[in-house]
Amino acid sequence: MTSLPCIGEPISWLRLELFAAGRATDPATGAHLAGCSACQGALEEIRRDVVALPVLAMPDVAPRRASWWTWFVPALGLAAAAAIALLILAPWRDTTARREDVVAVKGVGEVIIDVVRERAGVIRDDVRTYAAGDRWKVVVTCPPAGSATFAVGVTESGRPEIDRPLEPATLACGNRVVLPGAFTLNGDQPNRVCVTITSGEDSGRACVTIRPE
Repeated sequence: MTSLPCIGEPISWLRLELFAAGRATDPATGAHLAGCSACQGALEEIRRDVVALPVLAMPDVAPRRASWWTWFVPALGLAAAAAIALLILAPWRDTTARREDVVAVKGVGEVIIDVVRERAGVIRDDVRTYAAGDRWKVVVTCPPAGSATFAVGVTESGRPEIDRPLEPATLACGNRVVLPGAFTLNGDQPNRVCVTITSGEDSGRACVTIRPE
């Protein structure tokens, strides 16, 4: 969250957002915040972020059917044979296609970026299309031992200008860390949202494309 040291186990960004919204009132969270400058600072960032999105509702995971193994085990041998055949017959095939939303940065490791859309109170993290009035947040995932500075830039297709809707933020890494602030997209062209990740003298950039509906 912030670069200040925590006095114990840092409170997750999700729990801090719940606390800021008055939905997490357990004594342990309040007691930790009373004595921890790092988590207090993160809470103030959330409170200053007047366009922060509500907490994401995670869908339930459907249970696996009991019959899964009945077809998987025999199919496994067939799939392995097919994979070996592909390696023999097509050794030139590139199996490491680069994803534009992933970048490796020295001192941090692999960084994955994603976006979250809020539309009329509905939160989704599985869409890449926009309409007027939508709000967007950027989330990043990177190994928790690292930290970096994250700077967001947005370019509209056919235009050279780069918009920078959010202030650069220096944050500790983790799973789906939310960058402070939110932004909207206008127009009728695809927009490329890129995050430049800087750690020490190394940097890298990862992007996602959001298209109009």
